[in-house]
Amino acid sequence: MLKIKAIAATAILMAAVGCQRTDGVQPPVHFIPLNVGQIQPEGWLRDWAEDAANGITGHLDEYEQVFAYGWLGRDISARQDDGDGKLGSTGWLLEQSAYWLDGALKLGYQLGDSTLICKTTARLDGVVDGVLSSPNHTFIWWKDDDIVKEENGSESKGAFNNWAHGLMGRCLVSYYQASGDERILKALEKVYSSGYYLKPPQEDIYGEDAGLTQGLVRGAVNLDAMSETYMLTGNKAILSTMLDYAANPEQIYEERRLLEKKDRWDHNWGDATIHGVSLNEIARVPALLYLWTGKRESLQASIHLLEWADRFNGLPNGVVSAEEWISGIGPYRFTETCDIPASMWTKTWMMRITGDARWGDQVERAFLNAGPVPVSRDFKTMCYYQCPNRIDGATPPAPPIPGPGRELIYSPTGNKTLCCVGSSNWIIPNYVQNMWMKVAGGGLAFTLYGPCKAYADGFELTCDTAFPFGDEIRISVKTCPAKWMPLYFRVPQWCEGMTVLVNGKKSKTKGSSGFLRISRWWNDGDEIILRLPMRPRIYTVEDNCYPRHPYFTEEHCPGGNKYSCVDYGPLLYALPLYDIDENTVIPGQESRFSLAAQDASQIEVVHRAEMPARWRWRIEDAPTLLKVPATAPGPAAARCDTTITLVPYNCTKFRVSMF
Repeated sequence: MLKIKAIAATAILMAAVGCQRTDGVQPPVHFIPLNVGQIQPEGWLRDWAEDAANGITGHLDEYEQVFAYGWLGRDISARQDDGDGKLGSTGWLLEQSAYWLDGALKLGYQLGDSTLICKTTARLDGVVDGVLSSPNHTFIWWKDDDIVKEENGSESKGAFNNWAHGLMGRCLVSYYQASGDERILKALEKVYSSGYYLKPPQEDIYGEDAGLTQGLVRGAVNLDAMSETYMLTGNKAILSTMLDYAANPEQIYEERRLLEKKDRWDHNWGDATIHGVSLNEIARVPALLYLWTGKRESLQASIHLLEWADRFNGLPNGVVSAEEWISGIGPYRFTETCDIPASMWTKTWMMRITGDARWGDQVERAFLNAGPVPVSRDFKTMCYYQCPNRIDGATPPAPPIPGPGRELIYSPTGNKTLCCVGSSNWIIPNYVQNMWMKVAGGGLAFTLYGPCKAYADGFELTCDTAFPFGDEIRISVKTCPAKWMPLYFRVPQWCEGMTVLVNGKKSKTKGSSGFLRISRWWNDGDEIILRLPMRPRIYTVEDNCYPRHPYFTEEHCPGGNKYSCVDYGPLLYALPLYDIDENTVIPGQESRFSLAAQDASQIEVVHRAEMPARWRWRIEDAPTLLKVPATAPGPAAARCDTTITLVPYNCTKFRVSMF
């Protein structure tokens, strides 16, 4: 494996805990991620990560010029849904390649894949060199500092450059965490101490008339990398910029609006809807500002926005609907693939800031259910959208929105608009990076579950598990000499009676905010066993109409239809419709069932053989099946009782998960 020059995680931790807000209060950071590469996927998760490296993530630059030449400052023609764009000057294209670069870089270090590391760092070194040698203060180093304005002086669409700029900031933070190269940190500090990148544009880039206009725009997510850079450097100019932005009247207005409408919001958010990626990205902005201002109202604004999105638009696969714009609840409501990693990232930040385990539950649910569905089983093709029910090539039809070609078809890039194929490369590495975290008060926390190996603070922690396809996680401890350390373990909300055994004996634990804590001397060879009992659950989901917005071109359905869904542990289960490939269902399979089970006690759980030697999300490899009483289709007098077998939603490409 490639030897990684790691930054001491304690340096990041102490920087975070030691820096002071202007009110003299330490920032309420609960969890600090380990450096990129300190956590490695194992087991089924490594199989999936290796397929990504051998598929889209490892070869996307060979598919499209956007990814081959992104961030090199070169003008090339690149296809885009609104015509050709020049890569050196168009924020859309910089956005797309930044997604890929960040995901591919992280995955390379997590797998120790020298080819992937060299491919990504060769491009990122050019950005760092450009920043350090340029008189300007921007990651888009071939342009002047005023990147909010387009070259023709327009101040609307040009704001998108600021959004792409923030994505590169995140990417360079990842590169620094992985390599420890101080030149990268100097580039980050040079750019973010300039005091420029949080200036709000004159109008929202999407023209969302009653949405998050003015202050809360996607360019504000430069706050991610700014916060990390400040925590690493203590540069007061960066802190000053963040505090100035928090005091901006437009930002204050938006936060107050989020809180004042707490009891009056309906599904439509007044008379408008919100772009899905915009919502998932900017939802964390007030919470990030809370780190530096201490204003509880800012944190509550983020929490309320996310709760609203889930209440009126949350699908049973763990993500909100977003047919570009947020689109309500229903079995045929679509979710853009970009929204999966965006929602995971925001909720990971919410867990970092609050220490609340429920955010980890939500990250895990999105990753384990929605994450695998839009990529093919070998990770060589992907699709732009997914939805809870997909019956065949014609059901559901294309979503009722403008623009052709945005359907459920799997192809090497998914669509001629390349944002989703770029961001699909974030799904695995962003999860892996945050499976273990440092605890601000000392110790390590197992925050997101799955098979992995973590190296931190003199520990090597090997986590052997089939989770979420099994309910036991075995953690082997290597440490020499013995060391005192508190370890924290997330208690999922779906789990009743979680137990922790140390060397075969039930351990005494203390709990807070959904985490169990064990504080003790750890010796080389200690073994921890987490047992997470899983039970099936039946619940009802009610659909609603599309938002009242001209973007949606079909008549608004009345809503009010009720659907049954089934979970087992963190996983959504579905009736599988077997396929020839991701685009072709085997014809003649019945899908028109109603669930007859009144409660979960009527569901039979069937555990099959061990995990296969190579995990590929195949229906026939599903380790756990659920046999559920159902009613077969037909006229009322002819309908008959039967039993259907459900598999994890994540193993399907065609399915019914809302009955």
